[in-house]
Formats: sequence, C-alpha cells, structure tokens
Amino acid sequence: MDLDLVINIIEDNGYLGLFFWLWFGVFIIPVPNEVILMTVGLASAKGALNPILAFLVTYMGISAAFTSSYLLGRIIGRRVLRTLEKKKRFAASIESAMKLMEKYHAFSLSLSCFAPGVRYLLPLLYGFSRLPFKTFAIFAYSGAFVWVSIIFVLGYLFGDKMDIIMKYNKEAWLTIIALAMITLVIVLRRRKIKKAIVPEEVILQERQSK
Repeated sequence: MDLDLVINIIEDNGYLGLFFWLWFGVFIIPVPNEVILMTVGLASAKGALNPILAFLVTYMGISAAFTSSYLLGRIIGRRVLRTLEKKKRFAASIESAMKLMEKYHAFSLSLSCFAPGVRYLLPLLYGFSRLPFKTFAIFAYSGAFVWVSIIFVLGYLFGDKMDIIMKYNKEAWLTIIALAMITLVIVLRRRKIKKAIVPEEVILQERQSK
C-alpha cells in the first residue's frame, strides 16, 4: 500500500474521505486490511495525519464495514450466502466461519477480527441468524477496537518494516490470540473465585451478628 495514496486521500477528501475509503474499500480493494491500517499508522507517524483523529476515523470505518456486513446478512443474507457458496474461495471461508461460531458462539465475532478469511463473513452469518444487534455490537466493536489498536500501533512504530511484519503475520496473530485467550481465562477464573468467596463472607457476617 503506497503511503502517498493515503496522504492524497486525506488531501483531496479529508478525514471523511478516509472514513468512506475504509468503510467500502475493505470490500473492494484487493489488499489485506492489515496493510491498509498499518499504512494509516505509518502516515500518522510521519506527521501526515493527526494520530488520534486517524485512529478514530480508522476504527469507525472498520466498524461501519462490520455493521454493513451484519445488516446485509439480516436483509438479504440467504441470497448472498448462496452466491458465495458457489465460489470455491469463499466456500472454505464460510466453513471456517461456521466452525468458529459453533465453538465460540458470539465471542467468535471478536476472534474473527484477527482472521482475514472470515473477518467480514461472520457478521454476515450472524446477521442472517438474527443475532440481536446489541450482542453483535458488544463483541464485534470491542474486537475491532483491539485489532485496530494493535495494527495501528504496529504501523505507527514499525511501518517502515511492514514487509517483515507481514511475512510473519500468521505466527504473530496466533501468539496474540493465544495470549488473549489465556488472559480471558485468568480473568474469568478470578471473577468466579470472587463470586464464590463473597457468599462465604456474607454467611460469616450473619453468624457473627447473631
């Protein structure tokens, strides 16, 4: 992704142009999202963009793309899926998305942000399955925030080494996902332990008051 392209988009159309480019471009431009987001981060590091504003616009653009996919699933999901299933390159991605849904349920929306092949398919499938928008928003937007933050910061700090980062892209994401899952398990276990301890403390206090 050419750095000058991002700068020209901002100069010609402003941050609103960047927002629409990220919103619709992710469905059209045959470039990995990671490269696009890292380029925006790199442009921010070079001083061509305001880092905070660029990040917010990027996050909003990606979230809009997820939302569009979800709404498309709710409105004409059946027809879209029939069309995609006829194409071999989408058939495997649909199968992978279905496996994620079965294994992780709504949390798969957060995980899918780190999986290029199913990133925009899962919102489509959840829209088709009539998942409540509130549930979709919680998992999709939180996952998008973490994903965009990581890629944006990588682009901001190491954008000039993009080729090396993309070369080990798969290994890096597997490590990040593994760490995220471990952190989630630890947090959930701590909450479970706290819930178990609180009733015991209440019982002791009641006994002492008697």
